[in-house]
Amino acid sequence: MSAPPASTPPVDSLPKVAARPSRRDQRERPPDLIYGLDERPPLLHLILLGAQHVAVICPYLVFVALIAQASGASSAVASHAVGLGMIAIALATLLQAHRLGPVGSGYLAPPVVSAIYFASALNAAHQGGLGLVCGMIAFAGLIEAIFAWALPRMRRVFPPVVSGFIVIAVGVDLGLIGVRGFLGISDLHDPNLGRHIGAAALTLAVMIGLGVWGKGLPRLLCGLIGLVLGMGIAVALGMVTSKEVAIIDSRPWFGLPDPRFLSYRFEPSLMMPFAIAALASGLRVIGVITTCQTINDASWRRPDLDSIRSGVLADGIACFFGGCVATPGLSAAPSLVGIQKATGATSRYIAYAIAGWLVLLSCVPKVGAVLLALPVPIIGAALVFNGASMLVGGIQIAMSRPMTMRNTFIIGISLLFALSRRVYPEFFALLPSWSHAFTDSILSIAVVVCVLLNLVFLIGERRTRVMVLEPDDGKTLSHFDDKFRAQAKLWQLSAADAARAETSTNELLRLIEEGGHADGSITASVSYDDLDLTIELRYKGTLPFVASEQRTPRGMVEEQIFAAGLSGFLSSVFPDRLNSQQKDNNCEISMTFQT
Repeated sequence: MSAPPASTPPVDSLPKVAARPSRRDQRERPPDLIYGLDERPPLLHLILLGAQHVAVICPYLVFVALIAQASGASSAVASHAVGLGMIAIALATLLQAHRLGPVGSGYLAPPVVSAIYFASALNAAHQGGLGLVCGMIAFAGLIEAIFAWALPRMRRVFPPVVSGFIVIAVGVDLGLIGVRGFLGISDLHDPNLGRHIGAAALTLAVMIGLGVWGKGLPRLLCGLIGLVLGMGIAVALGMVTSKEVAIIDSRPWFGLPDPRFLSYRFEPSLMMPFAIAALASGLRVIGVITTCQTINDASWRRPDLDSIRSGVLADGIACFFGGCVATPGLSAAPSLVGIQKATGATSRYIAYAIAGWLVLLSCVPKVGAVLLALPVPIIGAALVFNGASMLVGGIQIAMSRPMTMRNTFIIGISLLFALSRRVYPEFFALLPSWSHAFTDSILSIAVVVCVLLNLVFLIGERRTRVMVLEPDDGKTLSHFDDKFRAQAKLWQLSAADAARAETSTNELLRLIEEGGHADGSITASVSYDDLDLTIELRYKGTLPFVASEQRTPRGMVEEQIFAAGLSGFLSSVFPDRLNSQQKDNNCEISMTFQT
């Protein structure tokens, strides 16, 4: 083997290790799925599953009407805005369900008009009308898209414990909103309160009963069946008012949304609250897409950041487009992912049915008015049903890693401070107005506290063990195995990750040992920070050459030949990153495994 050059090429110029199988190829189908991500349901099931999602999407369109009314717009303009909002959600659903280059998560994650933006949009509506709402929501969409671009550099900011807690917070926030409507908290002196709670309880009982004990089509449509039955009960009990009936009667059966009312304004003083809302929306999407990954993969162990980034980017584009058509803040809906969890139907083909229903309903104002007339207790029952699924899903994500003291305090402290928003509202009312963007909801407090605690706990998180492996009658491998297994157990490293790292390192040590490339002992440095496991081998000698099926380009220096060959040699174990360098007689080989 020729002598190495005096200087070595940058690590980045080395050939990368052989590509690992994609996450899609590695997915393991969960046993409770009826229609998986790439499976096409029968046409009737597809239509009904789309209708079930739309039945949950439409009540959120009330935010469009409320913002339009707050801006001083007429009821006709509010009706047109609702129709345009349906079209925006339809396009956003299709965009999210497919991978179009860097855009789209590839999962069924339809958006709704999010309450995250409601307070900021309401303020903008009072200050500058619907035009200012449009301009500021479009600005928020751009901010979320920028956040998506930065996500790959923020993996340590959003480990599984943080992603899981975000899902927990979304479930808690959603569930508590549902409980408020379920119990009729807004009007405890209503003489009909008992009937309202009874209707909500029966609606929830039907959803739960069909979700737990139902089979086939009834289980698939448990949410929709519960809503339809709840609406029937509400009508029978007189919970739909004469005013709402009159509004329904006044709407035509057919009418295209008219966009001529649209205008756009921008106000710099509102940039901060809308930017914070965009960040909160992006974090919510992280939780939603992470949940989609977990319910589609029984072997899920860590978030796929590439899919998440593409999903957040698609959500930002959807929010921008929504702002252009007066839809105040689209964001991927945890409640709709909760439906998938409860029904076992995650097929991305359902996106076409959802889009078709929404486009159809956007042209039928009377049907939209009926959907918007859903009574609060019935909506509350649906939100409780979906919030409960989200809450448990978040717990499963957070518990996918060992519950260390760091993770215990991240979840425990964040949850206590988040819930304090509902328990002690008088304290938060005394805070300065600039802080309200961070403290106005359980979700915003949970995200801020959770992320900050995680950043603080990164200090001293990486643990390192140095092992000196002395040549001893071919026992170098057994010496490493014994020491590494003890350390992996101490660090609570998962069995699968430990086995992958041990196998890779053993193959490399055997290669060095059999070729006589090490002059003396080998120093193995093993470090772990709950995200990445790094194993570095240092020794005096030469880098080994590994024969590879790929043709070695002429002019490669020794480190490049080593890395190219090792990519074939380690074809079954796949370290996520492989770096090597040799200077004079000192060799260093580093393998990184994402856990």
